[in-house]
Amino acid sequence: MEMRGGDLEAAALALWPDLAREMGEKAGLWRAAPLARREDARVARVLLRLDGPEGRRLVLKHQALPLAPDKFADGIAAHMAVQEVWPEGLPLMRSVDLARQACVMDYLPARPLSVLLDGAPLADQAALLRRAGAWMAGFHRALPGEARVFQPKFTIRFLRSVMGELRAGDRQVAEPERFLACAEALCAMQPRFEGQETVTAQTHGDLHQRNLVLDETRCWGVDFAGGRVVPVGHDIARLLTDYAILHAPKEAIPAGHVLPPEALAGFIEGYGLVGPDDPSVQLLLRNRVLAEWWGLPSREAERSRAQVRRFARLTALAERVFG
Repeated sequence: MEMRGGDLEAAALALWPDLAREMGEKAGLWRAAPLARREDARVARVLLRLDGPEGRRLVLKHQALPLAPDKFADGIAAHMAVQEVWPEGLPLMRSVDLARQACVMDYLPARPLSVLLDGAPLADQAALLRRAGAWMAGFHRALPGEARVFQPKFTIRFLRSVMGELRAGDRQVAEPERFLACAEALCAMQPRFEGQETVTAQTHGDLHQRNLVLDETRCWGVDFAGGRVVPVGHDIARLLTDYAILHAPKEAIPAGHVLPPEALAGFIEGYGLVGPDDPSVQLLLRNRVLAEWWGLPSREAERSRAQVRRFARLTALAERVFG
């Protein structure tokens, strides 16, 4: 199934009358304008801004591909669970069509964290990460977990299974020998993270930089993926490793670390639920570097231009982290 941009927008607009009716709105009083679109071999998704009476604005989101209504429903359920207990932390959901993978929510006059971080000086990046940390603290407190002794064996066990698949030829990874050396270095660190306490919480499930949006004073989360109750390091590692790969000045990262100390300190100051030495944060940050590595196509010819750039920045980061 292949769709062109106009077709995708038309498909979204065809769903608007039913969604508007569910909200008690007259569809014809609203005007649509393109807001964002993603179209590739796996994903066809569009967001339209809707301008209505009395200056009100909404966002219509339609996912044509992948056709995964159960997964779409899980994301909506996760959004609604947060909206129930912490409505100020996300755009309010107004109308949903689960079968046709569409929804309407409030429009936010905000920009993604990724855009704000791009090209910013390190001090400004740290200030932005402080705000991101404050948002994550609000989210993790809204659906809290509990204090728990961290068990690194689960992460290391899965990492060793990836290494085994690679050695057996059942998995392909770019620069396999270099990857294995880095993975062995992380496995050797396991004792460092044993027997220490961390905190669990309901996690976002896909907390990269584009899923946090900010204006001058506030921050909101979007596209909740229905994460599990696990150590908070999972959400933290997802967000901060994405930052480290794409935006952190690599020369500011000390050997053996994933982030510039100023950036990590800024995030932790805003977050506050755990400290910078939390075992789940320290192990999962490093493991996330490797997960990003094995998640990219192994052959350069199969990577998009964005993936080529990401891999170059990823390997530069891995050099700082693992040597």
